[in-house]
Amino acid sequence: MDADACPVRRETERVARHFGVEVRYFANSSQVGIGKAGAHHRLVEGPDGADFAILAVCSARDVVVTDDVGLATIALSRGAAVISSRGKRYRNAEMATRLYLRHLARKARRAGFRTRGPAPFTHADRRSFAMALGEAIREKVGRRENTFSRVR
Repeated sequence: MDADACPVRRETERVARHFGVEVRYFANSSQVGIGKAGAHHRLVEGPDGADFAILAVCSARDVVVTDDVGLATIALSRGAAVISSRGKRYRNAEMATRLYLRHLARKARRAGFRTRGPAPFTHADRRSFAMALGEAIREKVGRRENTFSRVR
């Protein structure tokens, strides 16, 4: 998990505990104290340190949680399932467009234009995330269980 400013740590731990899978957090030192006991934490240096650390261990058996389009693109190329903190499942077919839109937004910001930030994070986003994470884990570990309909 790309734990830098990630709003769904609690949901991630709950779903992972349900399936008996390990959670690995990667974050810079400003995120000290993330997660609970039983999760593996790796503190990294630099603004993209978490991304590079995730990619160093990412494989086709993994589910990566990130809102970073660049990281998502590379993780997908390694066969990992990738979901956003709002439960959006990234797919290879859409990544070129997402990367291009990211490029256009950066270009606009450099030219002095203001771009919109993300919408406020909602309970529905948490619920969508938990369901998407459960589905992705089921695909990777091969277990068929009920989907998560509620986030507490």
